[in-house]
Amino acid sequence: MKVRDTYLSNLIREEHKFDFGVFYFFDDYIISEIYEGEIFEWNKACEVIKACKQFYKKKHQKINYISNRINDYSIKPQDWLTYLNQYDLLNIFAVVIHRKTAIHNLIMERLFYKGEIFSFESLLEAVNFIHEQEDLVHVTDFKKLKEN
Repeated sequence: MKVRDTYLSNLIREEHKFDFGVFYFFDDYIISEIYEGEIFEWNKACEVIKACKQFYKKKHQKINYISNRINDYSIKPQDWLTYLNQYDLLNIFAVVIHRKTAIHNLIMERLFYKGEIFSFESLLEAVNFIHEQEDLVHVTDFKKLKEN
């Protein structure tokens, strides 16, 4: 399910459309939707990091990130090493898997990413997980997200 097809769309603070995907910025997390067939490389990640730093102006603030894998795309695992050597921005890294093919990317990422990657079957589960970890209001469905 795309972010725009949920009540989360009412909570988006900024939307960044890049040539490779859309990134939705919320108060407490970012949700990405990378386009079909993309190869998500370091130079593309740098564009997103720049947007993050502009939106989340607090210095040294860690980001809660949800990768909404609605499309098949690939990631260059060695770029995680570049990221880890230059940045440490992620607080929570969550992945929403809609297709079995996305599991392969997740396995590769877990080999290179030194932190924990949490996987979920729905956006609601991922958002609730972040809410629980950050001691935010827990929701039971997207309608309640809209009401809060």
